[in-house]
Amino acid sequence: MLSWWWIVVIAGLILSVAVVYFVYQPPQIAGAVTLGLVALAAGAAAAGSARVRVEPAGLHVGRHQLGWPYVADARALSVDESRDRLGTGADPRAFLVTRPYIRRVVEVTLADPADPHPYWLVSSRHPEELADAIRRAAGR
Repeated sequence: MLSWWWIVVIAGLILSVAVVYFVYQPPQIAGAVTLGLVALAAGAAAAGSARVRVEPAGLHVGRHQLGWPYVADARALSVDESRDRLGTGADPRAFLVTRPYIRRVVEVTLADPADPHPYWLVSSRHPEELADAIRRAAGR
């Protein structure tokens, strides 16, 4: 889900367009345009969200799944560590499911030598809780 300030920015943009349309267009057209923009914004927010779930079968991040036998460890990274792992300290083979508006990530180290990804980086607003849940579920 988007953070509150993104919602405020998007609402402000929609409100600006709605005001212009209500001044220069008939109310039916202005209302239809406004509803269309709201639906478009809601659809974009829903499509851009990746739900993270820790389940008995494994870690689910969006439509991707990682089984527990393939998880070696999980740790929450600080803001500086996250920036480094997403920037100059990144491994180009890493699997990333990150959002630019979430500053911290959880690094999930893989135990599968056949997997081309050495680790997963997953954005989380509660990285310590997610890393603990992953370690508990994986039996680490």
